[in-house]
Amino acid sequence: MLGLTRSVSAPNFSVRTVESSRSTNRLEADSSVWSSQLQEEEASVSSLGLSFIRRKQPSRFVFRTYVCVLLGIEVSLGSLQWLGSTYRWRPDLNPANRSLSVLLLLLSWINLTLAFIGFRRLQFTFPLNWIIFGCIFESLTLLVVCLHILELDLTWPFVLVGIGVMVVYTLLGLWVPSFLTANLWIIILASFVVFVVSAIALYFHLQMSYYVPASLCLVFFGPWAMFNSQKLFLPHMRTGYLPHQYLEASAKMYINYAFTVSGIIFAHRLAVNTLDSHG
Repeated sequence: MLGLTRSVSAPNFSVRTVESSRSTNRLEADSSVWSSQLQEEEASVSSLGLSFIRRKQPSRFVFRTYVCVLLGIEVSLGSLQWLGSTYRWRPDLNPANRSLSVLLLLLSWINLTLAFIGFRRLQFTFPLNWIIFGCIFESLTLLVVCLHILELDLTWPFVLVGIGVMVVYTLLGLWVPSFLTANLWIIILASFVVFVVSAIALYFHLQMSYYVPASLCLVFFGPWAMFNSQKLFLPHMRTGYLPHQYLEASAKMYINYAFTVSGIIFAHRLAVNTLDSHG
């Protein structure tokens, strides 16, 4: 009996263990509820963020409409500036001054293009990206004008050829065979077209002043325009759209057009002065 009796002051360890287990169970339940609430809050925040991003991103149709409208404005203004400068404004520039002007314009255009395309932070600050976009457009336009201001050969045929190359190859870029990749299809189509045009030129004894610019457009400027078209219109070539990227897409397509016009003028002049003159 003495062994079974317990004094009043002796601690009851069994009761404390039961109470401690109950408290730990309550803490675990509270922590699980807290973690579930945190997960719900994180999910709601992420869903809000995704909905905000989706709301911020324009649709593909709106994005392409922006690109086409900006490209049309650039091509129209650029062509009018080129033609107006060569026909109306005829400054007396010597070759040294013109070379310096070309170098300065080229450096400014390269710096602006790198700032616009390379540094993404500038594209998210409005209206700074529009200012840089306008500076790129104007500097490239002035560069083309300065390259041809003395020869006065920036005429309507070259502008129309440049527009034709851009339009035709943009439409060709809308379709890619299912069994080929986009880049491989560009190479195959360019090789086939070059072979056909070369055969026709040899058969009809086409002048080099026409054959050389045509070959340059078929080999370089046409596939470049086709690549830009695929990046713009094919869904698997472009996964997402951001509000600032229609400026970049239209700038790339206009750069292709400006280089096409300049390239065919230089190729035509080179063929006339060196190849056809000795033929």
